[in-house]
Amino acid sequence: MPYADPEKRRAYGREWMKRNPEKARAGMRRWRQRHPEVHAARTRARYARDPRRFQERTDASPNRPAVRRAMHQRRRARVLGAGPHFTAAEWTALVELYGNRCAYDGAPAPLHADHRLPLERGGTNEIANILPACVRCNLRKHLMTEEEFRARLAAERDSV
Repeated sequence: MPYADPEKRRAYGREWMKRNPEKARAGMRRWRQRHPEVHAARTRARYARDPRRFQERTDASPNRPAVRRAMHQRRRARVLGAGPHFTAAEWTALVELYGNRCAYDGAPAPLHADHRLPLERGGTNEIANILPACVRCNLRKHLMTEEEFRARLAAERDSV
């Protein structure tokens, strides 16, 4: 240790972390993986000290809406027994494959994860059963399969 005094040691550690943020993050990640029970206990204690502040920091995350949506989708799939779920990387690759557009009408983002065969009708939550769909198409499709919805869209186009 560079300093015997705990305050000087903490100050040195904070300065080192500022100079080496990537190494510090990697080291913290390794520690959390090796000590999950200690990390969980410290997190619970921090929450118990000030739950309002803890919630404010959580809600302020720029990814919060996406994280909440993903949590809801995973829970919904788990309740319906839909099997394994797709990852964020798989979803991103799928959206890029469709050029950031709806798979049904080609509308630009924002996109929802739409199940080709709905979970309520026995579909899975795997990436092979997912298509990117605009809000309008996803809400209109509801419990239809992909084929049923595409037939509906074709009938609507033909009637115009």
